[in-house]
Amino acid sequence: MARSRPVLLTAALSAAAVVGYLAYRGLAHDDDSSAGDTGAAAPLAVATLPAFSLANLDGQQQSIQSWPGKPLLINFWATWCGPCLREIPMLKELQTARPDMQVVGIAIDKPDLVTKFAGEQQFNYAILVGQNEAWQAASALGVNIFALPFTVFTASDGSILGVHTGELHAEHLAAFRDVADALKAGTIDVAEARRRIGDAI
Repeated sequence: MARSRPVLLTAALSAAAVVGYLAYRGLAHDDDSSAGDTGAAAPLAVATLPAFSLANLDGQQQSIQSWPGKPLLINFWATWCGPCLREIPMLKELQTARPDMQVVGIAIDKPDLVTKFAGEQQFNYAILVGQNEAWQAASALGVNIFALPFTVFTASDGSILGVHTGELHAEHLAAFRDVADALKAGTIDVAEARRRIGDAI
């Protein structure tokens, strides 16, 4: 019986280490904390785009409602997040191809790091920056997670259509374009748009 105690102690310590590591992965701000390819549709907690403002790259407060009448793709990211950086070229292509839509990148990061990175990246879409303020904005949108990236899709009237956690891929953007076009044409309503976005992401 005495000989089994070290084995039990080792097993308990190993289990505690695994739990601690998983907690670290969920909370630490590094590449491993990002959701990567484990993306999923999150249930909608908020139906309509709320009002909030964050600093833009000029240091001026800008409202998330600065683009009335446009469907929004609101992408939360950080300079230290590998999957976030992989999304950027695709988001730039979307903004170029579809000026009737608006991509908004919300960097949960230090402003000086984002400004330097933006100078190198030459974004063609809006970038807002914040740390605690950006997490508060995410909460206002009904997102309550610790991993990056995550993306919120809205209709042109501000209705929130879906939330995707994890790295975006081409099929997600294609689905968003198709749904936005169908809403504009009047062939589907918001409920159907949400269903289609949910199926796609």
